[in-house]
Amino acid sequence: MATKRENFVTLRNMVADNAEMVAFLDKLIEQIDNRKPSENSKAKRETAERAEKVFAALSEMSEPVTVSELIKMTSITEVKEFSNQRVAALLKHLGNRVVKEVVKGKSYFKVA
Repeated sequence: MATKRENFVTLRNMVADNAEMVAFLDKLIEQIDNRKPSENSKAKRETAERAEKVFAALSEMSEPVTVSELIKMTSITEVKEFSNQRVAALLKHLGNRVVKEVVKGKSYFKVA
């Protein structure tokens, strides 16, 4: 199934001899290209909720920990089910609320 943008491009190619339609379709294609995801989208809300759970888990730790240690040592069961990659991405999502220290090639995280 073609996307909305692909359909508009196909239509634009079909009516290439009609300048008014081409301009109209170009404008629609540009609007699609410039569209940003909603700030309140379901995926963004879910990511924010997961990030808060990871932050809560990191807050439990008394010293800097690696992602693997965080997953093993937390009492928050949902965080224990996350993959290392997901936790690392969520820690990055938390931005300046988390401090990352690299020691001998290993990344350690703590609450800022």
